[in-house]
Amino acid sequence: VERVFNYDKGVLGEVLEDVMGKGLIPADFETWKVRRRAIVPGFHNKWLNFQVSEFGRAGALLTKQLKQAAANGKTVDMEERFGSVALDIIGKSVFNYEFGSTEGESPVVKAAIQSLREVEHRAQTPFQYWKLPLADVVVERQREFKVNMEILNNALNTCIDQALKDRSEADVAELEARDYSKMENPSLLRFLIDMKGEATSGKQLR
Repeated sequence: VERVFNYDKGVLGEVLEDVMGKGLIPADFETWKVRRRAIVPGFHNKWLNFQVSEFGRAGALLTKQLKQAAANGKTVDMEERFGSVALDIIGKSVFNYEFGSTEGESPVVKAAIQSLREVEHRAQTPFQYWKLPLADVVVERQREFKVNMEILNNALNTCIDQALKDRSEADVAELEARDYSKMENPSLLRFLIDMKGEATSGKQLR
């Protein structure tokens, strides 16, 4: 915490705020301190060991597809494939959400990819024209960004609402002792919601 000011997030942190709000990456120092303290317990050994199996599951599916493509002599865009696998792993591990992007492009995956491209565009554009009044009405790519963010927010709200509905509060020791292989929802989101003494409103989780 003492060295946090040594790592300037620069323009990327500023443009990410449009996508992530005050999430861990674009958060100011005071917000970052509070959220880091709440999130760190979730990354305990038992949970991480279980999530490795999720990585393996997604990797096995990709390997199967690549073998099939090789047998058929097809060219594969590996950057796109690796990105899809990463999204599947993040979706399942963090939100218990099945993107299914390794098998096919879903509206949520498409929205996520296009939103990240918009972040890249904004990071490389000196003049922040998207902050002008009506920019999200007049400029096509800003209209698309607005629609994509609505899709992502709706998916996130669904995950949060479901996790809140099934909340089972426990202290950190009890949460760490859970058998994640037998849980219907072993996500990081589930851990944060169930952690006793932590704020768990939908707004705070977002």
